[in-house]
Amino acid sequence: MSILDDLERQEIDPELKRDPFFTVAKKSKKEKHEWLKTVFEALVNQAETRTRVQRENMRLYRGVQTKLRNRHIDRDRNLRKLNKLQKFVVNHLYDLTETKVSQMSRIKPSVEVLPTNDEWQDRASAKVVNHIIKHLWYNNNIDYKIQQMHRYCRIFGEAYLFVLWDKDLGDLHPAYVTARDAGVKKVEHPELGVVDLSKPIKTGDVKYKVEVPWRVYLQRKTQLEDCEYVFHVTTEQTKILEKEYPNKKFDSQDSMFVFDMESLEDIAIEHEQPVIHFYHKKTKHVPDGAYIKMTLSDILDDEELPFSHGNLPFVRITDLDVPEVLNGISRYETVSNIQKMYDNLSTLIAKNIYLTAHAKWVMPRGAAKIEQLGNDNTVVQFQGPIAPQMIQTQPNPPEVYQFRQMLKEEMQTVYGSHGISRGEVPKGITAASALQFLNELESERATTDIAKHGFLIKDIAKMTIAVAGDNYDPKDGRMVRIVGENNKYLIRHFDAAHLHKSYDVRFDNSSGLPETKAAKYQRILDAMQRAPQMLSPERWEELLELGNTEKYHTLTSAAVHAADSENEDLMAGRPVPDPQEWEDHIAHWNSHSKLVQQRSFKEDTPPEIRKGFLRHLRLTEMAMFDKAKRNPEFAAKLATLTNFPLLHHSNAQMPYSREHQQAMVQGQANRGDQVTGIIPGVSAEDAAQAEINKKQLKGS
Repeated sequence: MSILDDLERQEIDPELKRDPFFTVAKKSKKEKHEWLKTVFEALVNQAETRTRVQRENMRLYRGVQTKLRNRHIDRDRNLRKLNKLQKFVVNHLYDLTETKVSQMSRIKPSVEVLPTNDEWQDRASAKVVNHIIKHLWYNNNIDYKIQQMHRYCRIFGEAYLFVLWDKDLGDLHPAYVTARDAGVKKVEHPELGVVDLSKPIKTGDVKYKVEVPWRVYLQRKTQLEDCEYVFHVTTEQTKILEKEYPNKKFDSQDSMFVFDMESLEDIAIEHEQPVIHFYHKKTKHVPDGAYIKMTLSDILDDEELPFSHGNLPFVRITDLDVPEVLNGISRYETVSNIQKMYDNLSTLIAKNIYLTAHAKWVMPRGAAKIEQLGNDNTVVQFQGPIAPQMIQTQPNPPEVYQFRQMLKEEMQTVYGSHGISRGEVPKGITAASALQFLNELESERATTDIAKHGFLIKDIAKMTIAVAGDNYDPKDGRMVRIVGENNKYLIRHFDAAHLHKSYDVRFDNSSGLPETKAAKYQRILDAMQRAPQMLSPERWEELLELGNTEKYHTLTSAAVHAADSENEDLMAGRPVPDPQEWEDHIAHWNSHSKLVQQRSFKEDTPPEIRKGFLRHLRLTEMAMFDKAKRNPEFAAKLATLTNFPLLHHSNAQMPYSREHQQAMVQGQANRGDQVTGIIPGVSAEDAAQAEINKKQLKGS
């Protein structure tokens, strides 16, 4: 929409002629409702054409043809009804859409939360916030919601995700649990007031809601950043509204009409009311913002914007962005004509096959008894002295199928999706490297879509942090699921104060491995063959994701995950139990020593945190010395660690390597000394072999 379009629509669009919202923000409720109702109805009327196109795109996605009324009046009801071939639809639009959605869904939602300064406590808080985001996304199945948004934006041109607060979600409130266990019906809480225990009271939680574009009406601007307000339309049951707002009157209508995605028609919903949510972001003239919940007849709630981020409470993703056009455009507008041509051509091909595939008898009327011809051959009768003959015609020339194939390829090119995205391997290409190269070219073609996907995930994370920080109370006793490296969860309490700090959020898509699983495994296996000593076996196992399966979840990989978890807790200042004798101390030592080598551990770690970590590392090394005295095999492995020990230990004897131990035993045997087998690191087999060598030496 350009400025010239705005000037041309001044006489027909009431929303463009209305005063800004701040002119009525402080006026009476009646004047405010009149302004809201007028602007809302103007936006709905302005979006009528756009909404009709979006709903038609939904029909194309499902391959449903618009039914046309048959105005032909059959005057002779005794005439034989001719079989009419219905339109033949080959729904490539669905395939192209799902291919794009799958391509974006491969990129998992992952963000990196960074503090805005270099203070240690803020860095620790950033890690906690990162866990909270993963916990909320796990509970709300954010993967599916993002997949749903990509599907909506492909079909309708844009999709919206509202990040809201729902007081009826979350766990039971501690005040409710305490009062319930005490057996009282009502309790007075210093923050909640009088708490009625007739129904459960929850702590509330963040809520994500994906919306279709015809329920979201933006202020008419040329860019989303310039929009100051939005109308969000929902439906609620009339009885619930009457219970929540007993002093309000609602229309007596028993039903309302909404667009049904299943039937693709407007249907009546009984006993429900349209509810309009008006959000105005914090601006210079409306510094507190505004949230108004209303119906077409009255205002239900009127308060400040309940979000500290100060913006409109949604994130949006679009398909095609056209300059000076606020709403996104679907690629269906560029491909639907090719799809319709493809369907028409397919219908003509099928109709021609039906008409010409069977041989036909052509004869004068009455020249033969039709019932004696047999088979299902078609008979064409006419008047004239021509002998009966059988005619066989060619159904379709090959040029028709070539043109049809060309339409399919044109459709894929315009939409930006090719055969490799759907698993169609080009002819003559079998090498995995070549397939990986083609897949990377396909990803390069989708760079703009991937960038939009990254911005979407980052914006969702930032808004999630803001909404959770506004409503999470440290006294709620909330718990968060922490995802481990092996996709197993730990349940921990957290302090909601971490959410009240300022953070930078970045989209984390920095993996150096290919996206496809086959190419990823091939890259790892190639690296293992070239440099097997680059990583330990358990780390290779972790890269191959074998540790996620219980069958391959070895003792070593379990020890590695436990050590990594201890590192995180120690660096966060949380208590960690001392090393125990049954643990794999070498795996723990490798993980702990790797963290100690980082420069940030020496320069940025607070002294008390560094002291606690080094204490745990010292106890681990002491346990390793103690185990080496009792286990010769363990002592031999310990001698191969280059940097062991990292810390100084008084009265600690470094274990000998296996070669050194064997040389000592052999030396005793050569000198004729008694081999006791008590030398540190000497196994029973080596001692027995030394005795045999000693006897053989004496015999010779």
